[in-house]
Amino acid sequence: MFRAVLVLAVVGQAAFAQYGRPSGSQSGSFPPYEATISIAEKVRPLATTWTPGANPLPPHLYRTGAKREDLEKHRLPLGILVVKDHIVLPERFDARDRWPECTSLKQIRNQGCCGSCWAISAAETFTDRWCIHSEDKDQFSFGAYDLLSCCHSCGDGCQGGNLGPAWQFWVQRGVSSGGPYNSRQGCHPYPVDVCHSADEDADTPKCTRKCQSTYNVTNVSDDRRFGRVAYSVAQDEERIKEEIFRNGPVQVSFDVYLDFKAYKTGVYRHVFGPMEGGHAVKMIGWGVENGTKYWLCSNSWGEDWGERGFFKIVRGENHCGIESDVHAGLPHYAKRDQINY
Repeated sequence: MFRAVLVLAVVGQAAFAQYGRPSGSQSGSFPPYEATISIAEKVRPLATTWTPGANPLPPHLYRTGAKREDLEKHRLPLGILVVKDHIVLPERFDARDRWPECTSLKQIRNQGCCGSCWAISAAETFTDRWCIHSEDKDQFSFGAYDLLSCCHSCGDGCQGGNLGPAWQFWVQRGVSSGGPYNSRQGCHPYPVDVCHSADEDADTPKCTRKCQSTYNVTNVSDDRRFGRVAYSVAQDEERIKEEIFRNGPVQVSFDVYLDFKAYKTGVYRHVFGPMEGGHAVKMIGWGVENGTKYWLCSNSWGEDWGERGFFKIVRGENHCGIESDVHAGLPHYAKRDQINY
């Protein structure tokens, strides 16, 4: 489909720039269960590129879950595109417009009361790329359940995980299908609802070999689909753009601050509040708004958060670490018993 060759190379720690606290931000002091509308009122005078507002849940119920303490340890080898054609990347790009036949690009998932953003955004990106590279001949909705419950090298399930091992699991073990919470879709519907109390924390589901009884496949192993290759993408704005343009969305992680939970629209730049934890999302494009360059991403906090579940964040500055942990891969359409590694 695309005239490009992917080469993997191991990159040392020195190749990646370090980042610190975003400049121009204030730490502030917030009560632990303050509503997002109250936070928005404090942030509004400082936010010049975005608009804060009231989101449905209190900020402490919007969970994160990406482990960012040791990125180099879990980073996959670098994928290098050796291209045979030259392309001029557009000023604006939205994967939803380029591949409209892949409806998963427009869907927003909800991680609920579980620190599973790392698993959900990985499964979303697998799903998009499966459709894109089959040229809409094959659509398969990957679920987060397999990664949460069976990928022990990925991290700690609902207590957080890492991006690189999730992609490697897709290549080596495969990932089964899934649907929303409390649905009958796929092998394993998502197992966790939204939080209903401040002190609620969901348990990580147990790994199982059987799909739900209403699904048309019995054994999880027969439902799993695989990746062919998985890799990281260099901390470089143009390289990330080219990867998305040629191959589809990528998975990224970044540091979430309290003001982000009150995001409604515009190009997010952290200006106020403490760091809440690492978070993983799917990056689907880029653009420029009122002179500010941005990345376009889909979140996993439901459609009633932000711009119907999507958000924009400053591009080209590694803002909040958004360009420091980027992973991707390509699908393998062969049957399970035909794959040899």
